[in-house]
Amino acid sequence: MPSKITNFVHELINSSTDENGVVVESLVEEVLSGLRESNIPKHRQILKEYLAEIEKNLHQQLVEIELGSELNQSLISAFQDKISSFSSNTINFKVSANKNLIAGYRVRIVDDVFEDSIQSRLSKLSQSFTS
Repeated sequence: MPSKITNFVHELINSSTDENGVVVESLVEEVLSGLRESNIPKHRQILKEYLAEIEKNLHQQLVEIELGSELNQSLISAFQDKISSFSSNTINFKVSANKNLIAGYRVRIVDDVFEDSIQSRLSKLSQSFTS
């Protein structure tokens, strides 16, 4: 059974997101300002739970894409379009080049990692020889 603090934090989270459930920095600042001014009891516990929930929401909105080649806008757009097609929520993308992949890609969505790269194939091949 959720506590009063947990319920209050969920209300604060709702006040910090837009209609699509995306955390908005200006709304978070308003919530924090309101909490500072109100001086409510157990404010530290509320702030800790609020921070944890905001971090969780931000983590769920971010998809990290690593490419083992030069950044190519058409390839990046193809990844973004495909990933966005699976969700109605707004997704933030962080795209970077990772020469260690040699070629291919690595996509991190929350705690799931999808990879198809020369590096991962060589690693699997190496493991098959040592097993």
